[in-house]
Amino acid sequence: MRFKPRPRRKAVGLTSLIDVIFLLLLFFMLASSFTRYQAMPVATGGEGGGAPVKPAYLRVHASEHIDLNGMSVSKAELAGRFSELATGDDRVLAIWSGPEALVQDVVDVMSAARSAGLKTVLVTGR
Repeated sequence: MRFKPRPRRKAVGLTSLIDVIFLLLLFFMLASSFTRYQAMPVATGGEGGGAPVKPAYLRVHASEHIDLNGMSVSKAELAGRFSELATGDDRVLAIWSGPEALVQDVVDVMSAARSAGLKTVLVTGR
C-alpha cells in the first residue's frame, strides 16, 4: 500500500501583517489629538466666616434659556451683565444647572463669569 506524499505547506508571510499593524498605528496616531484641554479652577466650599453675601442667581435651563435673577437673558448679554455684577464688592454668582442643560452650557457661563471678574462662582445641580 502506497501513501501519497503530503504537500508541503508554505510558511506564513508576516510582511503583510507588519504592514497592517504599521497602518493601524499610523491611523491612530493621526486620528488622536494631543492637545491639552483648558483647565478651569474650581475650589471646594469651606466654612463660612463673616456676613453672608446674597448671591446673584443664574439658572441655565437649556442652551438658549438662561435666567439671571429671574429675568431671561441671552448668552450674548451675559458678559455685560457679569461686568455689572463684578463692580460690587465681593459679588457672588450662584449657577443652577437644569435637567436639560448641557455641561458645555454651564462651562460657557462659568468661563464668562471668570473673565468678567467675578471672584466667587458657586455651581449647583438639580
